[in-house]
Amino acid sequence: MTKTKSYKYGPYTFKSYCKPVGQGWEVGFTYQNRNYFVGNFVHKTEATKWWTLFNKEIVGFSKKFTMSADMPVTWYCNFLSNHLYTTYYTWLDKVFNKHETTFKKAYTKDFKRYMKMKKHMTTGTKHTGYNMKTA
Repeated sequence: MTKTKSYKYGPYTFKSYCKPVGQGWEVGFTYQNRNYFVGNFVHKTEATKWWTLFNKEIVGFSKKFTMSADMPVTWYCNFLSNHLYTTYYTWLDKVFNKHETTFKKAYTKDFKRYMKMKKHMTTGTKHTGYNMKTA
């Protein structure tokens, strides 16, 4: 499911989009068919969360940093692009930290359980030759 949003800023029209690409998702910002921001995601839920924040950032940026008639549009787009990438990577750091915490806890729990099972294994129940190898 592709989502798009257009922004009118004086005589200029900017577009943002969220669309499926391959096995993942892409969120982007364009002006006159030139990409100024592209973010890639594996999961739709994360792409959707970013899409919501992303569009709020665009509106907030345009209110905070108004563009005058004599300002080059491409320069302003680059300025906005740098802001979006800064926000994007800050947001990703938070998301990755949450994933790291979740999987670290799961690994620790599994490791403890493995060590308990290993203590109770008898020689006859141990399997040999089941090491993972590259194909």
